Amino acid sequence: MPKLPPQTLLVLAVTILVAGCGADPAPTARQATVFVVPTDLPNGRVEIAVSPSYALGAVATIPVAIVVTRGSVTGPVTARVLASGIGGGGAPAEVLVRELAVTPAVVGAAGRASRTLTWDTRDLHGAVVPAGAYTLVLELRSDDAGTSRTLTAGATLELR
Repeated sequence: MPKLPPQTLLVLAVTILVAGCGADPAPTARQATVFVVPTDLPNGRVEIAVSPSYALGAVATIPVAIVVTRGSVTGPVTARVLASGIGGGGAPAEVLVRELAVTPAVVGAAGRASRTLTWDTRDLHGAVVPAGAYTLVLELRSDDAGTSRTLTAGATLELR
C-alpha cells in the first residue's frame, strides 16, 4: 500500500469532516418539519405554519400568527377548509368541507398574537375526508387609518 504525503492526508481528513458536517440529521418527533406560509397585509402579516402532510382521521393542528405594523387586525374571524375540483361543465369549483372553530385575536399596532386552529380531518357530516390536498382559508378584519376591510390568507393542507 503506497504511503500518502501528510498534506494529502490532511486534505482528505478535512474533506470527510466537512462533508459529514453538512449532512442534515433526520428529523425526530420533536423536530417535525413545518413550513410557514406568509400573507402580507396592508398593515401587517399573517403566518400560517403547516406540516408537509397530516394523517387522515387524526387532528391537524395549524398555528397562525398575526403581526401588525399599524392600525389593528382581528382574526382569524372565520376559518374554512375547502376542496377544489372540477364542477359542472368542466369549470373549476370549490366545495366547503368544514368550518373550523376560531377565537379571534385583536392585535394592535406593533403587536403580535398567535392562535392555533384544529381540524379533525372530517367533513360537515362527521365523515373522515379522503386523502388529498385541501385549502385552508382564513378571513381577517383590518382597520388601518380609518379604512376597514376583510382580507384573506390561505394555505394548502395535504392529507395522507
